[in-house]
Amino acid sequence: MSEKETEKEEDECIVMCCHDGDHHGMTHGMGKKIIMELGHGLEGRENVVMTRLNDDDLAKIDALVEVEVFKSRSEAAAFFIKEGINARKDLFEKVMKTVDQIKELKEKAKESLGKS
Repeated sequence: MSEKETEKEEDECIVMCCHDGDHHGMTHGMGKKIIMELGHGLEGRENVVMTRLNDDDLAKIDALVEVEVFKSRSEAAAFFIKEGINARKDLFEKVMKTVDQIKELKEKAKESLGKS
């Protein structure tokens, strides 16, 4: 990637096309366009998460790194985790309410035992 391209990375938008069995033309038989904005929402990634992937998933992530859609496996994994979370916002809204209640109950239990 050139220095100029790196400077404009935050504004870069990658369009990936899924084809309905026809790989001859970009517009003919195009099933769906997926627009992925890279660089947005991936800031502040100071937390490390270890994960194990199967060979097929790793090969797909590596392919996107190879063609420079992502800078690294880490960036690709962070992007797809964020997309998965966004796709299931309904689930997380329900779960987070329960998690907050659990945290509050734990604090009350600690306080009742004299631990803060």
